[in-house]
Amino acid sequence: MAFFGGLAPAAAGDIAVTQAQIQGLEIQLQEVRPATDEAIALLPGTVIPPMNSRIAVPAPFAGTVVSLDVLPGEAVAEGRPLMTIASRELLETMSQLRQAEANLDAAKAVADRYRSLADKAIASPTRAAETEAQRQALSAVVEEHKRLIAMGNIKTNADGSYTLVAQKAGRVVEANVAPGDNIAAMTPAVVLDTSDELWVEAQLPATLIGKVRPGDIIRLGEGVTGKVLSVGHSLDPKTRSASLIGSIPASAGFVVGQMVTLSIHREATAAGFDVPAQSVVWLAGTPSVFVRTEQGFRVLPVTLKGKTLHGATIEAALAPGQMVATSGLAQLENMAGTE
Repeated sequence: MAFFGGLAPAAAGDIAVTQAQIQGLEIQLQEVRPATDEAIALLPGTVIPPMNSRIAVPAPFAGTVVSLDVLPGEAVAEGRPLMTIASRELLETMSQLRQAEANLDAAKAVADRYRSLADKAIASPTRAAETEAQRQALSAVVEEHKRLIAMGNIKTNADGSYTLVAQKAGRVVEANVAPGDNIAAMTPAVVLDTSDELWVEAQLPATLIGKVRPGDIIRLGEGVTGKVLSVGHSLDPKTRSASLIGSIPASAGFVVGQMVTLSIHREATAAGFDVPAQSVVWLAGTPSVFVRTEQGFRVLPVTLKGKTLHGATIEAALAPGQMVATSGLAQLENMAGTE
Protein backbone atom coordinates (compact mmCIF):
# COMPACT_ATOMS: atom_id res chain seq x y z
CA MET A 1 0.00 0.00 0.00
CA ALA A 2 1.45 3.36 -1.04
CA PHE A 3 1.12 6.25 1.37
CA PHE A 4 2.72 9.60 1.94
CA GLY A 5 3.70 11.15 5.23
CA GLY A 6 1.92 8.40 7.16
CA LEU A 7 -1.38 9.02 5.32
CA ALA A 8 -3.08 6.28 3.34
CA PRO A 9 -4.66 7.30 0.02
CA ALA A 10 -8.29 8.34 0.18
CA ALA A 11 -10.87 5.71 -0.64
CA ALA A 12 -14.62 5.28 -0.65
CA GLY A 13 -15.97 4.83 2.84
CA ASP A 14 -13.38 7.01 4.54
CA ILE A 15 -14.55 9.12 7.49
CA ALA A 16 -14.04 12.72 6.40
CA VAL A 17 -12.27 14.59 9.19
CA THR A 18 -10.44 17.86 8.75
CA GLN A 19 -7.26 18.81 10.56
CA ALA A 20 -9.23 21.37 12.55
CA GLN A 21 -11.68 18.66 13.66
CA ILE A 22 -8.79 16.40 14.64
CA GLN A 23 -7.43 19.13 16.88
CA GLY A 24 -10.85 19.99 18.25
CA LEU A 25 -11.66 16.37 19.08
CA GLU A 26 -8.15 15.95 20.56
CA ILE A 27 -7.50 12.89 18.43
CA GLN A 28 -3.97 11.61 19.04
CA LEU A 29 -2.08 9.57 16.46
CA GLN A 30 0.69 7.06 16.74
CA GLU A 31 2.84 5.35 14.15
CA VAL A 32 2.42 1.70 13.23
CA ARG A 33 5.62 -0.32 13.76
CA PRO A 34 6.63 -3.79 12.60
CA ALA A 35 6.19 -6.16 15.53
CA THR A 36 9.40 -7.60 16.95
CA ASP A 37 7.47 -9.75 19.41
CA GLU A 38 3.88 -10.77 19.82
CA ALA A 39 1.80 -10.07 22.93
CA ILE A 40 0.15 -13.29 24.08
CA ALA A 41 -1.30 -12.71 27.53
CA LEU A 42 -1.54 -10.33 30.45
CA LEU A 43 -1.62 -12.09 33.82
CA PRO A 44 -1.49 -11.15 37.50
CA GLY A 45 1.36 -12.89 39.29
CA THR A 46 3.36 -13.14 42.49
CA VAL A 47 7.12 -12.96 42.99
CA ILE A 48 8.39 -16.17 44.60
CA PRO A 49 11.82 -17.57 45.57
CA PRO A 50 13.38 -20.07 43.14
CA MET A 51 12.88 -23.74 43.83
CA ASN A 52 15.25 -25.03 46.54
CA SER A 53 16.83 -21.60 47.10
CA ARG A 54 14.78 -21.10 50.28
CA ILE A 55 15.92 -23.52 52.98
CA ALA A 56 14.75 -24.22 56.50
CA VAL A 57 17.18 -24.72 59.37
CA PRO A 58 15.51 -27.24 61.71
CA ALA A 59 16.20 -27.78 65.41
CA PRO A 60 17.15 -31.48 65.61
CA PHE A 61 16.52 -31.69 69.37
CA ALA A 62 13.62 -30.31 71.42
CA GLY A 63 14.47 -27.67 73.98
CA THR A 64 14.21 -24.03 75.02
CA VAL A 65 15.56 -21.16 72.96
CA VAL A 66 18.31 -19.44 74.95
CA SER A 67 19.32 -16.75 72.45
CA LEU A 68 18.51 -15.63 68.93
CA ASP A 69 21.54 -14.27 67.08
CA VAL A 70 20.03 -13.05 63.78
CA LEU A 71 17.16 -10.85 62.60
CA PRO A 72 14.89 -11.14 59.55
CA GLY A 73 16.54 -9.53 56.53
CA GLU A 74 20.05 -9.97 57.90
CA ALA A 75 22.72 -11.42 55.58
CA VAL A 76 24.58 -14.40 57.05
CA ALA A 77 27.68 -16.28 55.98
CA GLU A 78 27.89 -20.06 55.90
CA GLY A 79 28.53 -21.35 59.44
CA ARG A 80 27.19 -18.20 61.13
CA PRO A 81 25.51 -18.95 64.52
CA LEU A 82 21.74 -18.47 64.28
CA MET A 83 20.39 -19.41 67.73
CA THR A 84 21.29 -21.36 70.84
CA ILE A 85 18.95 -23.99 72.33
CA ALA A 86 19.20 -25.71 75.73
CA SER A 87 18.14 -29.32 75.23
CA ARG A 88 17.69 -32.23 77.63
CA GLU A 89 17.23 -34.49 74.58
CA LEU A 90 20.73 -33.60 73.39
CA LEU A 91 22.24 -34.39 76.83
CA GLU A 92 20.47 -37.78 76.88
CA THR A 93 21.59 -38.58 73.32
CA MET A 94 25.22 -37.69 74.12
CA SER A 95 25.08 -39.84 77.27
CA GLN A 96 23.65 -42.75 75.26
CA LEU A 97 26.44 -42.27 72.71
CA ARG A 98 29.13 -42.52 75.40
CA GLN A 99 27.50 -45.65 76.84
CA ALA A 100 27.22 -47.21 73.39
CA GLU A 101 30.88 -46.43 72.64
CA ALA A 102 31.92 -48.10 75.93
CA ASN A 103 29.80 -51.16 75.16
CA LEU A 104 31.28 -51.28 71.65
CA ASP A 105 34.82 -51.25 73.02
CA ALA A 106 33.97 -54.16 75.31
CA ALA A 107 32.21 -56.08 72.54
CA LYS A 108 35.16 -55.53 70.20
CA ALA A 109 37.58 -56.97 72.82
CA VAL A 110 35.35 -60.02 73.32
CA ALA A 111 34.92 -60.54 69.57
CA ASP A 112 38.66 -60.28 68.96
CA ARG A 113 39.35 -62.79 71.79
CA TYR A 114 36.85 -65.36 70.52
CA ARG A 115 38.07 -64.94 66.93
CA SER A 116 41.64 -65.64 68.11
CA LEU A 117 40.49 -68.71 70.09
CA ALA A 118 38.45 -69.95 67.14
CA ASP A 119 41.47 -69.60 64.84
CA LYS A 120 43.40 -71.84 67.29
CA ALA A 121 40.48 -74.34 67.42
CA ILE A 122 40.04 -73.67 71.14
CA ALA A 123 36.62 -71.94 70.89
CA SER A 124 33.67 -72.63 68.67
CA PRO A 125 33.57 -70.65 65.37
CA THR A 126 29.86 -70.18 65.97
CA ARG A 127 30.55 -68.45 69.27
CA ALA A 128 33.10 -66.20 67.52
CA ALA A 129 30.52 -65.31 64.88
CA GLU A 130 27.96 -64.46 67.58
CA THR A 131 30.36 -62.06 69.34
CA GLU A 132 31.23 -60.43 66.00
CA ALA A 133 27.50 -59.91 65.30
CA GLN A 134 27.08 -58.29 68.74
CA ARG A 135 30.01 -55.98 67.95
CA GLN A 136 28.43 -54.98 64.63
CA ALA A 137 25.06 -54.32 66.30
CA LEU A 138 26.67 -52.03 68.89
CA SER A 139 28.64 -50.30 66.12
CA ALA A 140 25.34 -49.51 64.36
CA VAL A 141 23.97 -48.02 67.60
CA VAL A 142 27.04 -45.79 67.94
CA GLU A 143 26.74 -44.61 64.34
CA GLU A 144 23.04 -43.82 64.82
CA HIS A 145 23.77 -41.61 67.86
CA LYS A 146 26.61 -39.87 66.01
CA ARG A 147 24.33 -39.11 63.06
CA LEU A 148 21.68 -37.71 65.41
CA ILE A 149 24.18 -35.36 67.05
CA ALA A 150 25.64 -34.31 63.68
CA MET A 151 22.19 -33.67 62.16
CA GLY A 152 21.85 -30.12 60.88
CA ASN A 153 25.57 -29.46 61.35
CA ILE A 154 24.89 -28.17 64.86
CA LYS A 155 27.59 -27.01 67.25
CA THR A 156 27.37 -28.66 70.69
CA ASN A 157 28.31 -26.57 73.72
CA ALA A 158 29.90 -27.63 77.03
CA ASP A 159 26.80 -26.67 79.03
CA GLY A 160 24.55 -29.12 77.17
CA SER A 161 23.08 -26.56 74.79
CA TYR A 162 23.62 -26.52 71.04
CA THR A 163 23.87 -23.81 68.40
CA LEU A 164 22.14 -23.85 65.04
CA VAL A 165 24.38 -22.53 62.25
CA ALA A 166 23.67 -21.35 58.71
CA GLN A 167 24.17 -24.28 56.36
CA LYS A 168 24.65 -21.90 53.40
CA ALA A 169 25.30 -18.21 52.95
CA GLY A 170 22.11 -16.22 52.43
CA ARG A 171 19.60 -13.85 53.97
CA VAL A 172 17.30 -14.55 56.92
CA VAL A 173 13.66 -14.64 55.84
CA GLU A 174 12.13 -15.38 59.22
CA ALA A 175 12.94 -16.70 62.67
CA ASN A 176 9.97 -18.64 63.98
CA VAL A 177 10.90 -18.52 67.69
CA ALA A 178 12.08 -16.05 70.32
CA PRO A 179 14.24 -16.47 73.45
CA GLY A 180 12.30 -18.38 76.09
CA ASP A 181 10.14 -20.29 73.59
CA ASN A 182 9.97 -24.07 73.67
CA ILE A 183 10.80 -25.69 70.36
CA ALA A 184 9.90 -29.21 69.26
CA ALA A 185 12.37 -31.52 67.57
CA MET A 186 12.76 -30.95 63.80
CA THR A 187 10.81 -27.69 63.90
CA PRO A 188 12.09 -25.22 61.26
CA ALA A 189 13.60 -22.55 63.50
CA VAL A 190 15.03 -20.21 60.84
CA VAL A 191 14.31 -19.84 57.11
CA LEU A 192 17.05 -18.59 54.76
CA ASP A 193 17.05 -17.38 51.15
CA THR A 194 20.30 -18.60 49.60
CA SER A 195 19.92 -16.95 46.17
CA ASP A 196 19.16 -13.45 44.89
CA GLU A 197 17.43 -14.89 41.82
CA LEU A 198 13.67 -14.34 41.60
CA TRP A 199 10.82 -16.30 40.05
CA VAL A 200 7.24 -15.32 39.33
CA GLU A 201 4.15 -17.49 39.54
CA ALA A 202 0.88 -16.86 37.74
CA GLN A 203 -2.38 -18.69 37.09
CA LEU A 204 -2.94 -19.42 33.41
CA PRO A 205 -6.59 -19.55 32.22
CA ALA A 206 -7.72 -22.66 30.35
CA THR A 207 -8.07 -20.65 27.13
CA LEU A 208 -4.33 -19.89 27.15
CA ILE A 209 -3.07 -23.42 27.84
CA GLY A 210 -1.09 -24.44 24.79
CA LYS A 211 -0.64 -20.84 23.65
CA VAL A 212 1.99 -19.93 26.28
CA ARG A 213 5.15 -22.01 26.09
CA PRO A 214 8.44 -22.29 28.03
CA GLY A 215 10.93 -19.81 26.62
CA ASP A 216 8.34 -17.10 25.95
CA ILE A 217 9.32 -13.59 27.05
CA ILE A 218 8.03 -12.08 30.30
CA ARG A 219 7.89 -8.32 30.74
CA LEU A 220 7.23 -6.55 34.02
CA GLY A 221 7.23 -2.82 33.49
CA GLU A 222 9.83 -0.79 31.66
CA GLY A 223 13.07 -2.62 30.93
CA VAL A 224 12.41 -5.72 33.11
CA THR A 225 12.51 -8.88 31.00
CA GLY A 226 12.43 -12.54 32.01
CA LYS A 227 11.33 -15.82 30.50
CA VAL A 228 8.76 -18.53 31.05
CA LEU A 229 10.30 -21.62 32.69
CA SER A 230 7.33 -23.98 32.88
CA VAL A 231 3.64 -24.11 32.03
CA GLY A 232 1.17 -26.55 33.53
CA HIS A 233 -1.12 -28.53 31.23
CA SER A 234 -3.84 -29.47 33.71
CA LEU A 235 -6.32 -27.32 35.62
CA ASP A 236 -6.22 -26.94 39.38
CA PRO A 237 -9.68 -28.01 40.64
CA LYS A 238 -9.86 -24.99 42.97
CA THR A 239 -8.62 -22.17 40.73
CA ARG A 240 -9.64 -23.75 37.39
CA SER A 241 -6.31 -22.59 35.96
CA ALA A 242 -2.83 -23.95 35.25
CA SER A 243 0.38 -22.84 36.92
CA LEU A 244 2.97 -20.73 35.09
CA ILE A 245 6.48 -20.24 36.48
CA GLY A 246 8.98 -17.74 35.09
CA SER A 247 12.33 -16.22 36.03
CA ILE A 248 13.17 -12.52 36.30
CA PRO A 249 16.49 -10.78 36.99
CA ALA A 250 17.55 -10.29 40.59
CA SER A 251 18.23 -6.65 39.70
CA ALA A 252 14.58 -6.07 38.79
CA GLY A 253 13.87 -4.45 42.16
CA PHE A 254 11.03 -6.78 43.17
CA VAL A 255 10.73 -8.66 46.46
CA VAL A 256 9.32 -12.08 47.30
CA GLY A 257 5.56 -11.90 47.85
CA GLN A 258 5.07 -8.78 45.72
CA MET A 259 2.09 -8.76 43.33
CA VAL A 260 3.02 -7.98 39.71
CA THR A 261 1.46 -7.95 36.25
CA LEU A 262 3.10 -10.24 33.70
CA SER A 263 3.03 -9.47 30.00
CA ILE A 264 3.82 -12.62 28.00
CA HIS A 265 5.39 -12.22 24.53
CA ARG A 266 7.12 -14.27 21.86
CA GLU A 267 8.84 -13.56 18.54
CA ALA A 268 6.32 -12.12 16.11
CA THR A 269 5.44 -13.33 12.63
CA ALA A 270 6.59 -11.28 9.63
CA ALA A 271 3.09 -9.88 9.04
CA GLY A 272 2.62 -8.53 12.58
CA PHE A 273 2.46 -4.88 13.66
CA ASP A 274 2.70 -3.18 17.02
CA VAL A 275 0.09 -0.54 17.87
CA PRO A 276 -0.95 1.05 21.18
CA ALA A 277 -3.45 -1.07 23.09
CA GLN A 278 -5.97 1.77 23.20
CA SER A 279 -6.01 2.08 19.40
CA VAL A 280 -7.82 -1.26 19.01
CA VAL A 281 -11.62 -1.02 19.25
CA TRP A 282 -14.36 -3.56 18.71
CA LEU A 283 -16.84 -2.61 16.00
CA ALA A 284 -19.66 -5.03 15.22
CA GLY A 285 -17.77 -7.70 17.12
CA THR A 286 -14.57 -7.25 15.09
CA PRO A 287 -11.30 -5.75 16.36
CA SER A 288 -10.48 -2.67 14.29
CA VAL A 289 -8.27 0.42 14.14
CA PHE A 290 -8.83 3.89 12.73
CA VAL A 291 -6.15 4.48 10.10
CA ARG A 292 -5.32 8.08 9.12
CA THR A 293 -5.98 8.79 5.44
CA GLU A 294 -5.68 11.86 3.22
CA GLN A 295 -9.34 12.73 3.86
CA GLY A 296 -9.65 11.64 7.48
CA PHE A 297 -9.80 8.07 8.82
CA ARG A 298 -10.65 4.61 7.63
CA VAL A 299 -12.02 1.78 9.77
CA LEU A 300 -9.69 -1.17 9.20
CA PRO A 301 -10.58 -4.62 10.59
CA VAL A 302 -7.56 -6.41 12.05
CA THR A 303 -6.61 -9.78 13.45
CA LEU A 304 -5.75 -9.31 17.12
CA LYS A 305 -2.81 -11.58 17.94
CA GLY A 306 -2.36 -10.41 21.52
CA LYS A 307 -2.89 -7.46 23.79
CA THR A 308 -1.40 -6.09 27.00
CA LEU A 309 -2.02 -2.96 29.04
CA HIS A 310 0.18 -0.86 26.79
CA GLY A 311 0.41 -2.53 23.41
CA ALA A 312 -1.33 -4.82 20.94
CA THR A 313 0.01 -7.05 18.18
CA ILE A 314 -2.16 -7.15 15.07
CA GLU A 315 -2.17 -8.45 11.53
CA ALA A 316 -3.78 -6.20 8.91
CA ALA A 317 -3.35 -4.52 5.52
CA LEU A 318 -1.03 -1.92 6.96
CA ALA A 319 2.47 -0.66 6.30
CA PRO A 320 5.09 0.60 8.75
CA GLY A 321 4.83 4.33 9.25
CA GLN A 322 1.06 4.63 8.85
CA MET A 323 -0.76 6.42 11.65
CA VAL A 324 -3.59 5.10 13.80
CA ALA A 325 -5.80 6.99 16.23
CA THR A 326 -5.16 6.38 19.92
CA SER A 327 -7.68 8.83 21.44
CA GLY A 328 -10.99 10.37 20.43
CA LEU A 329 -12.10 6.91 19.33
CA ALA A 330 -15.63 7.27 20.66
CA GLN A 331 -16.17 10.33 18.45
CA LEU A 332 -14.76 8.50 15.44
CA GLU A 333 -17.07 5.54 16.15
CA ASN A 334 -20.05 7.89 16.17
CA MET A 335 -18.91 9.49 12.90
CA ALA A 336 -18.36 6.09 11.33
CA GLY A 337 -21.90 5.10 12.22
CA THR A 338 -23.32 8.07 10.29
CA GLU A 339 -21.26 7.60 7.18
